[in-house]
Amino acid sequence: MIDHIRGILTDKELAHVTIEASGVGYAVTIPISTYEKLPEPGKEVKVLIHYNVSGHDNSVTLYGFSSATEREIFRHLITVNSIGPSVAMGILSGVSVDNLVAYVNTGNVAGLKKISGVGPKTAERMVLELKDKFKVYATSAGQLQPSPSKKSGKAPKHRDEAFAAMISLGYNDKQVVKAIARVEQEIGADAPVEEWIRMALQVI
Repeated sequence: MIDHIRGILTDKELAHVTIEASGVGYAVTIPISTYEKLPEPGKEVKVLIHYNVSGHDNSVTLYGFSSATEREIFRHLITVNSIGPSVAMGILSGVSVDNLVAYVNTGNVAGLKKISGVGPKTAERMVLELKDKFKVYATSAGQLQPSPSKKSGKAPKHRDEAFAAMISLGYNDKQVVKAIARVEQEIGADAPVEEWIRMALQVI
């Protein structure tokens, strides 16, 4: 079992990174919430690991997180029926941990349904099965983050980067064009590319 990896970040992409430790390059799948906190390639990094074995061939996937709370939230999510690791990673990419905790603790099914990959039944299950488990996070999280300010000038570079990132996540051109157009009407001028992606995941 691998608890964490400390080493040099050699490759950093939206959904995965490579960390070299003791001469071994570890491929680690990450959510956007972790991507935002990572340094640039070439720097030392420590990532907490959820070691997952699945399939008839016992394939191994390493899921990485920037904090213990983030990893705990992920592990709670995958206990919910119909939420596997991939869906859980999508949830953590589509909403901040604070907002996710707030939605669950307040029974905000409508808010949960806005997250890509979460339908009405899954949202209801999340509230039912996770509300008691998420209470412990209410003191340090659970405050809804403010909505981004309206546009006051656009950042084409971030828009284009967000578009490319969404395509890399498997969405088609038509879906992404529509989602990015909606985000562009709401997002703040100085918003980072990660916020573009997060908002797009909520409306796609």
